[in-house]
Amino acid sequence: MSSESTLRAAICEAAAHLYREGHGAPGDGNLSVRLSERFLLTTPTMSHKGRLQPVQIVKVCAETGAGIDGNPSSELKMHLAIYRTRPDVNAIVHAHSPYAVALTVAGHSLARPAVAEAIQLLGSVPTVPYASPTTADVAEAVTPIAKDHDAFILERHGTVALGSELEQAMSRIEIVEHTAKITAIALSVGGAPPIPEAEAERLRAMSVAAGLLRPRAATLDSD
Repeated sequence: MSSESTLRAAICEAAAHLYREGHGAPGDGNLSVRLSERFLLTTPTMSHKGRLQPVQIVKVCAETGAGIDGNPSSELKMHLAIYRTRPDVNAIVHAHSPYAVALTVAGHSLARPAVAEAIQLLGSVPTVPYASPTTADVAEAVTPIAKDHDAFILERHGTVALGSELEQAMSRIEIVEHTAKITAIALSVGGAPPIPEAEAERLRAMSVAAGLLRPRAATLDSD
């Protein structure tokens, strides 16, 4: 596992990238990584994601959620719930990506994607029903979804992506937003029908065989 200093710098770089690419307003979103079995590193609460410095990243007790050297993200409850549910996950990225959020406002789901790449790399991107941000209700809502999905969208709130390491979680955030953008454009000019189920199943099976999808993540939702 990477050193603490390396991970702190990586979180800052990732947060700045999200801000530059328009995945949220200055204070939006949060990122975390496992530092060890006992500790996590996370972005601090009320922080400008484009200007973070490594010293601002907060070390957190994985068991209690207590900040060791600062005030952690207000969405830490969600991160802790996901880590407890998914021991294979070592990084979580939550961004307020505008196209993904806009689709949930419009009532459109990416659970059955309209483009092959999203199916091949993510399987399915379900929408988690709305829960008040920063509350324990969010953690409760995402737990069953996180068991079987590596990316999902919180209704009217933002995208969450999981990864074995930070770069993978970041890539998944980008894939979701790119898919959402294509879908939004397609809807604006006529419609965005999903990939037919037979072809979707073939794509999922190919991705599982290639090691791109976990078998449990290779099921498309019906919503």
